[in-house]
Amino acid sequence: LKSSCSCPPRALATPLNPARMAAQQDFMGRVLGAASQGAVGALVAASLSAVTEPIVNNMLVNRATFSQAISDLDVEKVKSFLKTTLSTNFIKFPFFEATSVIVQGIDVNPMLKGAITGSIFCTTTLPITNYRFRKSMGLPISASNLYQAYPQTVLRDIIYGIVRNKVMGFMVSLNPQAAGTNSRRFINMFATVIAACVISAPGNELRGYTLQPPAKALPFFEFFKPEKFVRSTSIGALIMAISLGIGTLATPQVEKLWTAIGTYLKSNPVSYLLIVLFALHNILEARRQGQVVKALEDKKKA
Repeated sequence: LKSSCSCPPRALATPLNPARMAAQQDFMGRVLGAASQGAVGALVAASLSAVTEPIVNNMLVNRATFSQAISDLDVEKVKSFLKTTLSTNFIKFPFFEATSVIVQGIDVNPMLKGAITGSIFCTTTLPITNYRFRKSMGLPISASNLYQAYPQTVLRDIIYGIVRNKVMGFMVSLNPQAAGTNSRRFINMFATVIAACVISAPGNELRGYTLQPPAKALPFFEFFKPEKFVRSTSIGALIMAISLGIGTLATPQVEKLWTAIGTYLKSNPVSYLLIVLFALHNILEARRQGQVVKALEDKKKA
């Protein structure tokens, strides 16, 4: 009897289908490549931001002059803030880049893809952003202010996501043949991020206006000064563009490494078991060390 089921043949539906497995591996390679781009960018940006971010935030929120913001810098605070920039960047940068690649797989127009990426990124990471901002400004941190200025921040991130999608497509179209070279990858990313940061900057200014300390808050038309807007935007855009430009150079190497690992695992299935056992060993070892440390601390207290 002829089956009434309209499902594809079993050979095509099964996860063991070679074409499907290759596509999944390629997709994971691209996600990992994007995340590695973000990770390298995070390291570069964290090093630069530890010095420049307190200056930018001081200029953005307190409307200090550049010379005042420089004189307000404290070396010990910069060292302490470097720990914050490293930890938060290693979450935010890879997360945005990986989210962007995942959203690219959704069958919608590029503008909507950018809006979805920006919305997901902002909603997920705003507590980290606000924690870092308040840390750089020496302000008190509590659960109630972790989602402060959400509408202004999500607007900024949506605009940033849309512009990145549009400008990157334009930059690649200028020279598609060279788009895979290191120099062109850097140029495309640098120009794209500069454009995205500058065009989304009004959202950042609105965020800065909202985050003013109530006791020092300036009226709307006193807060917005073109020269201060240009200074704070320029510094932030250059840090992001340089960081992600350098980060994009790591992407091809990570994708190649992921492909090589996938090929090896496919030809040596027992490797999956070894990876699981290795992970389990590390989890148990970490737990055991935690118990030892706790026992020593309890012994000291006794």
